[in-house]
Amino acid sequence: MTDLKTVDGQPLCPEAERMLDYLRTRSAELDVAGIRERIRAAAQELEKVVDSVPESDIRRRPVAGKWNIAEVVDHIAQTQIRSAEELRHLFAGRRPPGPPVYEALRTGAAAWAPWQELVDGLRSANQELIELLQHAPGAAEQSGATVRTILVVNHALPDGSTGTQIFPIDLDWKKYALLQRLHLLDHRTQVKKLREMLASSVAAS
Repeated sequence: MTDLKTVDGQPLCPEAERMLDYLRTRSAELDVAGIRERIRAAAQELEKVVDSVPESDIRRRPVAGKWNIAEVVDHIAQTQIRSAEELRHLFAGRRPPGPPVYEALRTGAAAWAPWQELVDGLRSANQELIELLQHAPGAAEQSGATVRTILVVNHALPDGSTGTQIFPIDLDWKKYALLQRLHLLDHRTQVKKLREMLASSVAAS
């Protein structure tokens, strides 16, 4: 994996290399039950944070040009349901058809859908993925199929700011499933930070 390059031809940052090492190491250690329970725990952590968001905050945008909480929740739901579809193909021993799940996937619903509808969509998408892993066929352990995946990694820049690297990679089902766990945890942290920024803006006003 170390010969991978970003979409603009740059070498991977240390943060990206650490993430790939995590996927490689943990996928070798865990069976489907272990992966499922880690995804379940990450989903529960995220849902708990989302449940604490007051509806008045969901479409407030603390940073111009960046996502609000409703957009984050819609993005996770859309990504999770697509990921479940792709895992079904991998479990059947075939490469998923069509384009990969591109970064920033979301719908227009974040701008108008009722908050409870967005939250229910998140929960049902998470449950779909967990149930799929609950009933994964035994043959999945031997599946050699891979899926084209677009990874986005934040990394520290020399000036102290944060940059983003984007790169494509082919992953087997275990690495792909574990990536969904990291995705859930990253957005859990994002929602927490958005809430903190919103609270700070209220306190300063």
